[in-house]
Amino acid sequence: MSKALELIEVRKAYRAGSQVIEVLKGISLSVERGELLVVMGPSGSGKSTLLNIAGTLDKPTSGRVMIGGVDVTPLSERELAIFRCRKIGFVFQSYNLLRNFTALENVMIPMLLSGLYTPEEAKQRALELLKVVGLEKHANKYPSQLSGGQQQRVAIARALANDPEIVLMDEPTGNLDVRSSAKVVSLVKWLNEVYGQTFMVVTHNPELTEIASRVVYIRDGMLYENPPRSLLAAKLAEEMSRGDYARELRMCQVRLLEVKLASLKRLARSGRIDPRSLALEIKDLESRIKSLKRLLSSTSS
Repeated sequence: MSKALELIEVRKAYRAGSQVIEVLKGISLSVERGELLVVMGPSGSGKSTLLNIAGTLDKPTSGRVMIGGVDVTPLSERELAIFRCRKIGFVFQSYNLLRNFTALENVMIPMLLSGLYTPEEAKQRALELLKVVGLEKHANKYPSQLSGGQQQRVAIARALANDPEIVLMDEPTGNLDVRSSAKVVSLVKWLNEVYGQTFMVVTHNPELTEIASRVVYIRDGMLYENPPRSLLAAKLAEEMSRGDYARELRMCQVRLLEVKLASLKRLARSGRIDPRSLALEIKDLESRIKSLKRLLSSTSS
């Protein structure tokens, strides 16, 4: 199986004043033709930068980008624009449909820009693509007349317009409700399995992994084949391993509970609150304080 996309030791860094911020740290990734690859990652992990470089919207600081066997890294902006139009499809979270054009016209535009089709040919193909995504009856509607899910399906039809090597999707269900998300996700799976379209989807939504033929994970600008241990989990493990810190927290908790207990007893003695209504709470506090002191005593011995 040949490769639709290949990233070779891709790095991306930005300069912020005197500081250099490395967003991608030597990423290598291959997407085979016919794959449905899902890239999982939280906000700030580098997944959008990865998608932009894979889609030739941005250039790597170093490394190479191969699409359909073509090294696009050295191409000029003009050459990239032509290549991108003909070889890459995009589906964005916010649909990015042109609001003054109908669904049919939105799907036709990439074909007309490619220079490969006459207006009549583009229209014929656009109608077929809208049929593929189940929206042939909505061909003459404007985006404002369509639901979010319908707009996203028009965006998918538009992405398929020039028979791309790969369709890149950025959080495709991010703006959709559950029902619309299910329709879009099932359409993507169907297009991959039946239509044979190659997809690369970046998301933080774990539900999308259910349709993937392969899942990779990105965190802090690096790719992993298996879910990396989160920074939160690592920090938690570090804190929990600090016996002195755990002891100090328990001592703080004892002092807090003792102050609360004294306050409740004072209120009960003052007669401002019925002592009977506080009895269970006072008893519970005394029990918790006793347990914590016993635990502190055992850990110090």
